[in-house]
Amino acid sequence: MTRGSVYGISRVDNDASRTHGWLVTIQRRGVIYRKHFSDGVFGGKRKAFAEAKSYRDEIIANHPPLSMQEYSSIRKKNNRSGVVGVCRYCASETRDLPEDKQRWFWVASWPLPDGRRKRVKFSVKKYGEDGAFQRALEAREDALRKLGGHFDPGAVRRRPRRSATKDEAEAKRPGA
Repeated sequence: MTRGSVYGISRVDNDASRTHGWLVTIQRRGVIYRKHFSDGVFGGKRKAFAEAKSYRDEIIANHPPLSMQEYSSIRKKNNRSGVVGVCRYCASETRDLPEDKQRWFWVASWPLPDGRRKRVKFSVKKYGEDGAFQRALEAREDALRKLGGHFDPGAVRRRPRRSATKDEAEAKRPGA
């Protein structure tokens, strides 16, 4: 079983209730698809897993994940700008200063395929309120046009570790 083969599938072993099997849980667009595959019913752990995997694959085929564009267009409850991924922001180091000394920006943000987020900010002082807002809006729209693939909620948790540079690897070698 590879890491990708267990997506949406978890093992259930509860001796107290004598429950042993695989649980498939997939959520798509607010609907949860859940089914248990008992070892006893399906003739053992491997056969139950094969049935669970088949069910999971059928659910995914019939209900594909959101595209990155769809996910990036979901309007959150706390949105105050009226535009998803665009907000007005005061630089934290100037927040406690008098209003004329504060630095304000319009910020555009969007998800990257590996789960991180990209943010670009446009100064209200430099571009004006409307100019900064328009630049943020255009930056986000341009980024979303280039964004492909499907949304993966687990991408951040699976981000690969940074590999050691050649110098770091040599420094760790015994006798170096």
